[in-house]
Amino acid sequence: MFDFLKNLSRNQIGLDITPEGIVMVVLHEKKNKITLKNYINRPFQTKVFQNGQLQNFEALTEELKSTLDEYKIEIRNTVISMPSNSVFVKKISLPDIPEDELKVIAPQEASKHLPLSEREMNVDFQILNNNSRQTGNKIDVLLCALSKNAARSYLEAISNAGLYVQAIDISSFAMIKALSHAELINETEKTYISVLIDYSNTDINIIQNGMPVFCHNIDTGKKNIIENVINSLGIKKEEVLKILPKALLMLPGTDLSEDQELNRASNSVRSVYSNISTEIQKTIEFFNSDREEPVNIERIAIGGSGVCVQNIDKYFYNKLRIDTCLFDPFINMSEELQEKPASIYDAALFSTSIGLALKEVEN
Repeated sequence: MFDFLKNLSRNQIGLDITPEGIVMVVLHEKKNKITLKNYINRPFQTKVFQNGQLQNFEALTEELKSTLDEYKIEIRNTVISMPSNSVFVKKISLPDIPEDELKVIAPQEASKHLPLSEREMNVDFQILNNNSRQTGNKIDVLLCALSKNAARSYLEAISNAGLYVQAIDISSFAMIKALSHAELINETEKTYISVLIDYSNTDINIIQNGMPVFCHNIDTGKKNIIENVINSLGIKKEEVLKILPKALLMLPGTDLSEDQELNRASNSVRSVYSNISTEIQKTIEFFNSDREEPVNIERIAIGGSGVCVQNIDKYFYNKLRIDTCLFDPFINMSEELQEKPASIYDAALFSTSIGLALKEVEN
């Protein structure tokens, strides 16, 4: 069930559950043609999360049932996500031995870094740069471990809604899968960065050969953007969500809006994106710190619900001088999809769920 990294049937649901609601896509494959049949962003109708944590599992089950009924979704095979701050992720070196033997060693290695026994964890791993061997017959491995106890109630709530969870992926890794499908990170000799700005946190991943080789998570996300505007303007969250799409990060030469409230909102969110850009720069510097020659970054791709104000890509480029794009995960999807999101800001919300739906899972 726990298959964080391997590309394992189409015909499935990509389900991303956030503190704001259910983000879901339904994908079909017919005659080797991938078709996204539906995409759903449904705010919770009841209180499911409290203080950013999933608390009411019974309510989650009912919310999922209502969503499946409302949109008449018949597919039940589902891939779900876990935020990276709920999963242990570490790149380690292991002996260059057959993969079957690595499956035995990986849980043992994970238990060395966590206060959990092998029996309490679900562990997965991916060999990085399989053809590049280190001295001492070692290979680089990306190790992922998830507490069984942490996932149990979550999985039960989803299963009780009638969904069959085929695999769990890490949110930011699912976005990488979607980036690969959109052909934005596919030049093997180049290095890319994905930035997933979720509701509660932001994941920064350096990508080489289509795989994350360095991961950094910060406790900053859309919630901070919303809180800053609330504190600045003294308005309710519902009003903030209406203002954000009109707000823009100020750049040299940018004219102020005639709407002073909008200017204040724009000014209040700048510190959040400035913090994220600073963390990206620190990540690059740390990644290059043990290299004789620094690695050049080809592109930064930004996705997630935190893509909610204008000029983010231009702002990051101005700060980092690296080509930056807002990620549209609907790129390369079948034209049979009747209606796509109205803007890149609406599309970026599906960066994780589309990656989940694209994940191949063994039957």
